[in-house]
Amino acid sequence: MLIQEREFSVLRDTLATVIPASLAPSACNEPLGFNNEKSGLTIIIPAYNEAGSIVDTIRSLQAQTLQADEIIVVDDFSSDGTGDLARGCGVTVLRPLHNTGSKAGAQNLALQKVATEFTLAIDADTVLAPDALEKLLPAMREPNVAAACGFVLPRHVDTIWERGRYVEYLFAFTFFKPIQDYYRRPLISSGCFSVYRTSILKNMGGWSTRTLAEDMDLTWSLYQSNYDVRFVPPPLAIPSSRIISVSCASSSNAGAMGSYRIFSCTGKAFCGSATCDQ
Repeated sequence: MLIQEREFSVLRDTLATVIPASLAPSACNEPLGFNNEKSGLTIIIPAYNEAGSIVDTIRSLQAQTLQADEIIVVDDFSSDGTGDLARGCGVTVLRPLHNTGSKAGAQNLALQKVATEFTLAIDADTVLAPDALEKLLPAMREPNVAAACGFVLPRHVDTIWERGRYVEYLFAFTFFKPIQDYYRRPLISSGCFSVYRTSILKNMGGWSTRTLAEDMDLTWSLYQSNYDVRFVPPPLAIPSSRIISVSCASSSNAGAMGSYRIFSCTGKAFCGSATCDQ
């Protein structure tokens, strides 16, 4: 119990650093920008009815020690004013004529507008440590590295399910990911916080809509094309999604089905053979 409580206190201290009180969650009075140095990076934020979190996400990006060239929010036909809140933060907002039907569809809509060397994908409920971009981008210096991901910890650890997820994340990102990175084969370059080489991402056709696990699908497709993916431990991302009850099992089942579909499509990246109906 003492170990568990100590871990949770560490998370609370980390959150206090990553989400300073000065970043008000309700509105963007004016765009933030603490460093004028550009990174050759465009950030894509797919968002559907994310009015409760989109401002926090944008302001954490605007407070980075290394600034993105552009932040694009895809307001995927939201009904809660997500797009207006994002526009008030001074970022680019794209709104399709109808809902794209998937996170991948929203990201691909924005990808068409990207002209920078790198593209970062981040969820609309995720905030970054102030130096996250500065620490993540150096992993892309090697030309064969197509993507890189950072350390992810959930923001909420209130329910038993959220505490279980927190322990799972700690184990995955402190044990499994470093081992996978040794072979340059992280199982997933997390969709909530990953950077990609734009030319390769576009050549791959962007994010596939054939499964619900578009991040794993893209990661394994990159391996199938003989590209490397890196895991960089220091950059910290904190998603705020909640788990209230066992109803989350349905999403886990969907993820499992997505994983089976991806393995049938890209499994030869790991085991030498695969078939897939595109």
